[in-house]
Amino acid sequence: MPAKAPVMPVPCPGAEGGGVDAPAGLFSREAPIVLDLGCGNGLFLAGLAAREPGWNVLGIEKKEYRVRQARRRAGDLGNARVLHGEVLEVLSSLLPGSVSRVYLLFSDPWPKRRHAVRRLVQEEFVALLYSRLEAGGTFFFATDAEEYLAWTQEKLSVNGWQIKEWAVPETWPMTEFEQRFASAGLNIWRLQASR
Repeated sequence: MPAKAPVMPVPCPGAEGGGVDAPAGLFSREAPIVLDLGCGNGLFLAGLAAREPGWNVLGIEKKEYRVRQARRRAGDLGNARVLHGEVLEVLSSLLPGSVSRVYLLFSDPWPKRRHAVRRLVQEEFVALLYSRLEAGGTFFFATDAEEYLAWTQEKLSVNGWQIKEWAVPETWPMTEFEQRFASAGLNIWRLQASR
C-alpha cells in the first residue's frame, strides 16, 4: 500500500520565504507540478494523473472526508498527492514560479450577489495564482454558473492574463460535479488563462 501524502506541506531547508519546493517536498521526482484546487473526491485528480504520467498532480481539499476519498481514488498513482488544507494557504506555501498548470473546476459559485465575496476567485487569489505559475503557465476554470464565468474573466482581465475558451478533449477526465451537470443537460462554461 502506498504511503499517505502529508497532511500539509513541509517547508524544505533553504526554501526562500519558507515556501515548499513541491517536487522535492511532495514527490519523488522532478516533473511539472499541476494543481487541482478543491479536488473533492479525487475523480478528476486520479484521471488526470493516470492520463498524464509525466506530470506531478497535487490536489488541495479542505474537507477531510474528501481528502480520504481522493487519496483512496489516487491509490497507487505515484504522480498524485492530496493535501488537506485551504487553497490560499497551500498556494502561499509554494515557491513562486513553481507550478505549470492549475485547475479550478466547479468550485462553489455562491450565486447570490451578497455571497459573491465568498468565491475563491478574488483579487488576492488571482494575484497569488499569477505569482505561483511559471512563465507561460496556465489556469483552467470550469463552472455551471455563467455569472461566475463572467466574474472570473473580469478578475483575470485586470491582471493582464491571456484569456481564451478552454476546448476540452473528448477523453478528458470529468469531475463528479461535471458528470452530474452533463447528465442533467446543464450548460458548462470554461476558460483558460495564461500568464
